[in-house]
Amino acid sequence: MSGARWWRPLGPRAPWVAAVLMCAVLMSAALFIRNTAMESSALVARGMANVIMVAGFEAFRDAEGLPDLSALNAFLASHMEGGLRYVAVMEDDRVLASAGEGKLGRLLFQEGAPLVVEGARARLVHRIRRPRPAYGPLTQQEVRALSEQGASQEPRKHLRMVYEFAPLTALELESRSRRLLGVAVASCVGILVLAFAFSRLLAQREALSEELERGRRLAALGTMSAVLAHELRNPLASLKGHAQLLAERVERDAVLAPKADRVVSEAVRLEQLMNDLLGFVASGELRRVEADPNDVLRAAVESTGATRVEAHYLPDRTPWPLDAGRLQQALENVLRNAVQASPEGQRVEATVERRDTSLVFTVKDHGPGIAAGEEERIFEPFITGRVRGVGLGLAITRRIVELHGGTVSARSHAGGGAEFRLTVPARGA
Repeated sequence: MSGARWWRPLGPRAPWVAAVLMCAVLMSAALFIRNTAMESSALVARGMANVIMVAGFEAFRDAEGLPDLSALNAFLASHMEGGLRYVAVMEDDRVLASAGEGKLGRLLFQEGAPLVVEGARARLVHRIRRPRPAYGPLTQQEVRALSEQGASQEPRKHLRMVYEFAPLTALELESRSRRLLGVAVASCVGILVLAFAFSRLLAQREALSEELERGRRLAALGTMSAVLAHELRNPLASLKGHAQLLAERVERDAVLAPKADRVVSEAVRLEQLMNDLLGFVASGELRRVEADPNDVLRAAVESTGATRVEAHYLPDRTPWPLDAGRLQQALENVLRNAVQASPEGQRVEATVERRDTSLVFTVKDHGPGIAAGEEERIFEPFITGRVRGVGLGLAITRRIVELHGGTVSARSHAGGGAEFRLTVPARGA
């Protein structure tokens, strides 16, 4: 397959397949960009930390003693546009001098982790040397004395420079990656919604196409059936009449009588076929009257054979707007098939019940059931699994029920056999 026809074998699922593939590609690209942006933001934050640290070295290396408040304020002001928000000189956890506003709280120096990023702030901490004394070189005796004095005192404390800055470029990268991921998610949702709508439209289009095709086939079959019934009715009536007269004349002849009876029975079968054809092409107009569904089912059961059918009726009389004669014909067709499919000694179950605003007629047999995939095909004209018959009974049943605005369904039930369900809604329901 090529071009735009590649999706046709998938049917209504094609939009979903295409949508899932598009979403997978889109989300993969968005997540890749997001991960790349997060890695880049970390690199950018480290780069900004190095720039600030070098700038601090350059600013304070020529100062005598520790940087004072004025020097820190001047350094903060000169690097404010670059993201610097706080600078301080600390001795262990004690702030000696600071400028700006620190938001990350007290932070002790950690070996191997001089840079900490939390949210929209980053803190850089590094050690600095203590300033050398202002006096000249010490003598050996003074050095020895200071060493002995220092050995008896507390351990020497460490000085650190602390910088807090906003990694603006890194934050912008993260913000754009989040927006891109949000756009990708929203796009995927939109694609899935469109796929759902398109699949529904495609399914409806296919169903409509199938219905139109079925209508064309039925129209062609109806025209052919009407012509055949019209052309064969009179010759068949003549054949049947003469066959019956011949059977009466030779009824005592042991050789000719069975043959004459065979001719009569076949003529009767052809007459039934003509009636079925005429019923199949009958007008779509219904003559609805208020009728009792129990009476309709009872008449169909009696016509089929009451001894072979176990019927269950509505508890009360329930008038219903329907064409009683044609609905009885539809039920007779289903009951006749069910009786023929069920083995001797097994009774067919026929039930009528009311569900919400619809009447539901259910017929269950104990035959071989319906083959998988044949649930719809058995309602097509001239489709039959019996040796005798032309397969118009269920087609006529469906036509009658659909003229009432209802539906017919078939399936194999758990107890073995087929189950047919005829649903007839109230008029206007």
